[in-house]
Amino acid sequence: MQTMINYVRKYDPTRPVTMACDITNSAALRHFDFYDVHSWNYGRRYSLARQMEPNKAVIVSESGSTVSTRGFYEWPLPTQKDEFTTSLQVSSYDLSVPKWADLPDEDFMWQQDEEYIAGEFVWTGFDYLGEPTPYGNEWAKAHGMTDKEASRSSYFGIVDLCGIPKDRYYLYKSFWKPEELTVHILPHWNWEGGKMDKIPVFVYTNGDCAELFLNGKSLGMRYKKPNSSKPTERFRLEWTEVTYLPGVLKAVAYKEGSAIGEQLLKTAGEPFQIRLSPDRYVIHADGLDLSYVLVEAFDKDGNMCPLADNVVDISLSGPGHIAGVGNGNPQLFDPFQANQVKLFYGKAMIILGSDSKKGEVKITATSNGMIKDMKQIKTE
Repeated sequence: MQTMINYVRKYDPTRPVTMACDITNSAALRHFDFYDVHSWNYGRRYSLARQMEPNKAVIVSESGSTVSTRGFYEWPLPTQKDEFTTSLQVSSYDLSVPKWADLPDEDFMWQQDEEYIAGEFVWTGFDYLGEPTPYGNEWAKAHGMTDKEASRSSYFGIVDLCGIPKDRYYLYKSFWKPEELTVHILPHWNWEGGKMDKIPVFVYTNGDCAELFLNGKSLGMRYKKPNSSKPTERFRLEWTEVTYLPGVLKAVAYKEGSAIGEQLLKTAGEPFQIRLSPDRYVIHADGLDLSYVLVEAFDKDGNMCPLADNVVDISLSGPGHIAGVGNGNPQLFDPFQANQVKLFYGKAMIILGSDSKKGEVKITATSNGMIKDMKQIKTE
């Protein structure tokens, strides 16, 4: 270990050195005497090392591992963190983790209460191919399924496999960037014909409280409880039994007594039009640069359709190419390079790549029965 640390310091003497550790009792070896900062994964495993050497700060070198599927919600809410259903998707209420992992709120609470924790590295930013916890091959076979039912990608990401934010993105944002407005309601509000008429509603916000309205009627205020020993009460606002009525769900967030922002969710009608939203309208004509083009379905009134699963056909003209497509569904085995993509809970992603020639690339998205959309991206 000393040899490795010597090499690190030889090539970069400017920064502290650390080593990620996973087994609490390994602290008895006092390996932390060799490096500068305690680094431990998950569940306050740093506690023994910190007790033995209290003069060094702590980095949580792997935290979280919360699992969820973007846009998918399931009831009743889990009573245990590692409780999973046979749906092969994980509810996006952000209450589900493998038995060895932590909810975001737990990591937030420990960082608040233990000031020597310098921060965390979350597992993971993106979903990724492989490690489809919990729905891997062994789980599928143990529950009477086959390898065909196992997922191909993970559920760990703050954003999905295509980079589309999950609900959890806004929970992290509300804690990590308290100076920036966050008001985010979940779930979506299209539940006609559902099996439950009482819907749990959560709000993630950088405010300290919020008021929820359904079709103009107040459903009451909820307040964060900064001294609660229950982590979710510190960082989330919950209305656990909202009687479903189609219409408009609105959350108004407050901080120190003043309204800071609001969000509206409207019950959407049938998919009527496609909308393309490139993250960049100008890219380099070097054959390497990319523009990520979000694909969404909207109703005739401009409301996003959270259940749309339409197949969208893609056409290009100009000096560019389709570098990839996807929709973030961990169960999907469609190819990443194709001229069409199926919406997953109303969204998908097209990755447009530049060629080596300057010009304008026109990307057009069409789907049967829907108004098409076209965007122009300049390559220079």
